[in-house]
Amino acid sequence: MVVTLAVVVDGATEGGLEAGARQVLAHVRPHWLLHTLHFKRYTSGVTNTLVGVWCHAEAEQVLVRVYGNNTHLFIDRQQEIHTMQVVQEAGCGPKVFAAFTNGLCYAFTPGEPLTFRDVTREAVWRAVTLRAASFHKIQIDDKQEAMLFPKLRQFLALLPDSFTDAKTQTRVEESGCTKQQLLQLTEELETHLVPLACPVVFCHNDLVMRNIIWDEHTAAATFIDYEYAGPNYQPFDIANHFNEYSGMEKPDFSLCPSPETQRTWLRSYLAEYSGVPAEQVSPHQVEVWRGWVTKFTLASHLFWSVWAFLQACHSSIDFDYIEYGIVRLAEYNSRKKEVFDLVLLPLTTSSSSTSSSTSTLVSSSTSSSTTDSSSTNTHLVEK
Repeated sequence: MVVTLAVVVDGATEGGLEAGARQVLAHVRPHWLLHTLHFKRYTSGVTNTLVGVWCHAEAEQVLVRVYGNNTHLFIDRQQEIHTMQVVQEAGCGPKVFAAFTNGLCYAFTPGEPLTFRDVTREAVWRAVTLRAASFHKIQIDDKQEAMLFPKLRQFLALLPDSFTDAKTQTRVEESGCTKQQLLQLTEELETHLVPLACPVVFCHNDLVMRNIIWDEHTAAATFIDYEYAGPNYQPFDIANHFNEYSGMEKPDFSLCPSPETQRTWLRSYLAEYSGVPAEQVSPHQVEVWRGWVTKFTLASHLFWSVWAFLQACHSSIDFDYIEYGIVRLAEYNSRKKEVFDLVLLPLTTSSSSTSSSTSTLVSSSTSSSTTDSSSTNTHLVEK
């Protein structure tokens, strides 16, 4: 049971953040001298405000996270605490020390948030595949209904029919991002993805670079921030991570992993998830998963586009959520036809097809039998 302190931390100002953190630390670390505390503000988040606090050595710091404005409307904070406890018990995350009225205090994870350059290093991405596989095997509860479309509908229900700022509303309308258009896209995508019957597991659902901590000393990756974690389609978590190679400030989707990089990543992941050597993961299995992941790249774009428009209505963080939502939806629309046209082979196959070239395992329904399947396949999956 995590204790909840009757403390409200003002995350809008440096003074308020430090004063509130001292109140929290008086309970969590009562032996620390409050006048000797050191503070380190972490600024990469676009949902919450985060500060690290320590007394003597920075390595002993604890984190104080102040929830973003009105995020309780679409994030179940009690469920988040439960999730953090389960993840910590599974050896995959930090310990929660206390909750307070508008935030959490929990253990610091040693290491550094991944950068877009780091994640392309083999030691790093392999560590990420191992952590993802471990994470996806966590049993958090008996509910295994995928949260993707229920959560999207929750976001959309909270989204206003129009923005009060006329300039913002014009940007949204001109970009085809109105609430009604987003609802239609959600229904269409649900009809397309649900019949795939992809496995549902416990997912992180927000594997951006800053939520993956790389420890150079142990060569291990750890996932942090579980606000959106829960049961979801397994390929969604992977697709979302691949999309996040593009960055947030000015997304560049050409940075997303190439088909061959995806194959190598998936082989490492599937070997760890299945508990077998990598050479026992068949090319067919890898390609089927790559097809699923490709399909769910659309779900990732739509999910974070809707999230961004909702954040624009509430967040006090200095970030252009509207532009981010527009960019993600534009990528969705640019890829929609080719992804919808993908025809996926079944996971089970005959021995003869298992030994065939991986380039033939995902194809376009519009391709003729004489089309070069290798070039078609690359075109369909590359960003």
